[in-house]
Amino acid sequence: MLKSLDFYILKQIMPTLLITLMVSAIILLLERMLRLLDLVVGNGVSTFVVVQMLFNLIPYYIGLALPVALFLGVLLAFRKLSSQSELDAILSTGIGLSRVIRVAVLLGLFMMIFNLILVGYLQPYSRYAYRLILFNISSGVLETGIGEGVFMNLPNDYTLRVQEARRAGKELYGVFAHHQSEDGTIVTLTAKRGRLITGGLDGKTNLRLYQGSRNKWSPGSYSSETISFEVFDWPLNLEKLVQFRVRGGDERELTLSELLDSYLSNGILKSKKTNFNIENSVQKNKIDSNAIKAELHSRIVISLSILVLPLLAASMGIMTRRSSRSFGLVFGLILIVVYHEILEFFEAIASVGFLAPVIALWTPFFLFLSASSYLFLKTEMVSGTTPVQNIEDKWSNFYQSIINLIREKS
Repeated sequence: MLKSLDFYILKQIMPTLLITLMVSAIILLLERMLRLLDLVVGNGVSTFVVVQMLFNLIPYYIGLALPVALFLGVLLAFRKLSSQSELDAILSTGIGLSRVIRVAVLLGLFMMIFNLILVGYLQPYSRYAYRLILFNISSGVLETGIGEGVFMNLPNDYTLRVQEARRAGKELYGVFAHHQSEDGTIVTLTAKRGRLITGGLDGKTNLRLYQGSRNKWSPGSYSSETISFEVFDWPLNLEKLVQFRVRGGDERELTLSELLDSYLSNGILKSKKTNFNIENSVQKNKIDSNAIKAELHSRIVISLSILVLPLLAASMGIMTRRSSRSFGLVFGLILIVVYHEILEFFEAIASVGFLAPVIALWTPFFLFLSASSYLFLKTEMVSGTTPVQNIEDKWSNFYQSIINLIREKS
């Protein structure tokens, strides 16, 4: 019977959780996609790059939506159970509310572990990959463009010159390129116009030439080889000219293991087990030890907070027939947003060394844990009016007194 009860409650939670998670992630990705499209189109980049960048943003947005999805799933499940008197029937058999919520807490434990993997290992790599693509789009010659009338030496040993450059040096007209190898072979490229195009994660940059010709002359030959073309993608190998830094430019690009290693090493990464030279990256980018400690504590605190959410959601969802259908939902979401903002604020304070992360981040967490546990225990022990309904009544009385005061003065 108890296993059937757990399965039934889980069935009530999962649809809302999955729908909220999917819809939230899609909305956030669509909002970012519009900005990325403006960026890549303005730089003459293929729209496939947008897909690559959005793919690397998925772990970040799932991490944002996961706590809200779990909270709404549990809250709406317990609201349905209480509003249809199913919860009263379950409790009348002698099963306590602590036993009823067990499957929700176990689900929260699973979500906590998943979030720890997400923020601890997936997000650092995806964040770096996203920044790498962004760098490949906006850095090097794509940032400054190619100046007109200037002889530019490229990494592929060609010399490039254009008669006219538009759109910050990305649209080119009257393109001429020259290369002479050690054996005396001369290759020239001419085109009426060209356009700089970059790839994505691989950082390849091409110069797309239109209506031109390629001429090759070798010593000892009586004639040259000429090939005409309408469109020709010419690789410039600019990744050799400008290279992005290694992963570890800031603390958010470090995995949980690397943060812990740094934390135990007093803010200096000395681990020899990583597969890239992160020590040099940290020294070069001068990641502050306080920022590393704050990031480590923040990831652990945020993940542990997910385990507390079922207690808060159940307390907000259980309702009597005369209680409002929206108060618990709105009040609970406001609490989560405020709690998240408080954690971000104190993480910023801890990252600059004003407060120790143990105090700055763990104090709000234990207050959140204590308040949620107290609210749940009061809901379990007190029959009839729930604590959330008492808060709603006090708010309604306060709101009504303000309205009456305004009416009297008017």
